[in-house]
Amino acid sequence: MDPSQNPPGNLKVSDVPQFIMLTFDDNPNVEDMKWILDYMESRKNPKGSGNAKTFDNIPIRAAFYTNGRFLDASEELTELHLRAYQSGHEIANHTQNHYNGSAFTVDQWLTEMQLCRESFIKAGLPVDALRGFRTPFVAYNAATFEAVEAFGLLYDTSVEEGFTEDQNGSNFFWPYTLHAGSPGNRHSYEIGNKELIGRHSGLWEVPIHGFMIPSDSQSEEFGLDAGLREKIKRNFANAGYDSWDINSGKVTGFDWNILEMAKLDGEEFLAILKYSLDLRLSGNRAPFMFGGHTALFSSDKPDRREALESFIDYALSHSEVRFVTPQNLIDWMSSPEPISTGK
Repeated sequence: MDPSQNPPGNLKVSDVPQFIMLTFDDNPNVEDMKWILDYMESRKNPKGSGNAKTFDNIPIRAAFYTNGRFLDASEELTELHLRAYQSGHEIANHTQNHYNGSAFTVDQWLTEMQLCRESFIKAGLPVDALRGFRTPFVAYNAATFEAVEAFGLLYDTSVEEGFTEDQNGSNFFWPYTLHAGSPGNRHSYEIGNKELIGRHSGLWEVPIHGFMIPSDSQSEEFGLDAGLREKIKRNFANAGYDSWDINSGKVTGFDWNILEMAKLDGEEFLAILKYSLDLRLSGNRAPFMFGGHTALFSSDKPDRREALESFIDYALSHSEVRFVTPQNLIDWMSSPEPISTGK
């Protein structure tokens, strides 16, 4: 599957679902993971025509990229992961120990992947269900992809896409296979951030697109005061990251960057999520990857929980939206079917 800004199967944009993937990294705490599982349990995708192949009217699903060491340490957390898997959510490999592997060798990556897999199997998760991988800190190198391919996984989701000038949130790339490399990786290589990862035939990349930050006039449409981008730039600089491009309005698509680095509140976070989704809905409907961490949604941060819950409900108010896992998405892209919104 080549990188493309067009939907697969020659389908018209109006005929494809707007896929959303809720993904959560690390997952060390019982209470935080239980909160999101409980919330999702009460939500279903829009009814559509009842077609299972377009995920109509099924409970919304997410993917949990968990470090194996957390399951080793907690029986309650193990039980939550089994519950998640049995409910149709995806459990995926995030290494055993969450080291920054930007200088790892292939063997070091394989060791971390294997230890994580062993922890999952010990927890009772079936090995044939464990098909995805994400690097800690999105810190990958060329050896990462050699290891992922050698490990026999279906996909990786560590590459950032959407940061070239010609992409504006309405025309991001759909997922692709790495038979010819990755455009996002090439861009990161050209600006000096990453190694080239090479070609890996048959290995899928489900990219992490940037969140789009509303401009002043757009912020006001979401009930916010002007100056959101200026606030982000100022707080990024205070955190030691002073090269953020305020004009592009793009931020790495993880909650950490918005909530911890940029120090935004729940209302601002919700506006960014809504705006990013609105751009896709008005554009090519490229899948929306939400990069999250359950630990950032602790019970003492109610505004964050309310923001994510409100975003899920906002998204579900659109008849074309479908919450799926990356595995679900790849299955659909391999044999795409048009959606019926039931209108």
